[in-house]
Amino acid sequence: MSAPPINPRRDGGQIERLYARALRLYPAEFSDTYAPAMRQALRDALSDKTFPLHKLIPLIFRDLVTSLIKEHIDMLPNSLTRPALIFNALILAGIATGVALALYAIPQHLLRSGLNDPQIQLAGDVAARIEQGVTPADAIPASQQIDMARSLSPFVIVYDEQRHPIASQGLLNGSIPTPPPGVFENVLKNGEERLSWQPVRGSGGVRIAAVIQRVNGPHTGYVLAGRNMREVEARIADVQTMAGLTWLGMLGLIMVGTITFAIYTRPSSSAGPYHGTTSVAP
Repeated sequence: MSAPPINPRRDGGQIERLYARALRLYPAEFSDTYAPAMRQALRDALSDKTFPLHKLIPLIFRDLVTSLIKEHIDMLPNSLTRPALIFNALILAGIATGVALALYAIPQHLLRSGLNDPQIQLAGDVAARIEQGVTPADAIPASQQIDMARSLSPFVIVYDEQRHPIASQGLLNGSIPTPPPGVFENVLKNGEERLSWQPVRGSGGVRIAAVIQRVNGPHTGYVLAGRNMREVEARIADVQTMAGLTWLGMLGLIMVGTITFAIYTRPSSSAGPYHGTTSVAP
């Protein structure tokens, strides 16, 4: 004859051992106070033959998870209000913010300043030719007309001393735009001005990376070389998004690390009485 099957309710040693290990996950204050009573409650439940084991195990698991979360949340205020922990978290958050700003500012500066490179050369070459006596109309290939709103190609516009356009490669809505008077005043003082020029404002406006140089000699005036900023601004927006996501990720990691460190380094029960709550059923 085969041996009778062992009643799993009577053989609850394995369940009790697992339960005892799970009790170690509670805060030390809670575990020291209520663990013996909770283990005894488990033994009583295992010995109750009127309650099926397949219903008891899920009930125990649900109670463990719920009470674990509740007790740790109840302990968080005491754990997270330690001055040293708050100071370290703020320092780490400040470092993360600085890193994220650098991740945005450095590529943004390189992309934006690099956008000026063709215009710097183009404005300098045209200004040099005009100063050598070449007329503005001959200094630039006026036959090549560039739509400033659609094309990404660089263009040149020459203005006379009265700041009226006299030769141009670029057109915007069929006309030649002129920068604000203050821009020309800065060019008179400094000899050159590099700016982000928006001749058409609004959500659908056109932004131009412009370089303006002063022209001396027989044909005094100004040379503006520009290029549409659309593509570079899209790349800068991508950099901003990635830097923002990196910042949020670092802050999330700092928060998780701070909470975890606070839980595992909270003061022991000898520091004072426990004021949490218990979910142990009578």
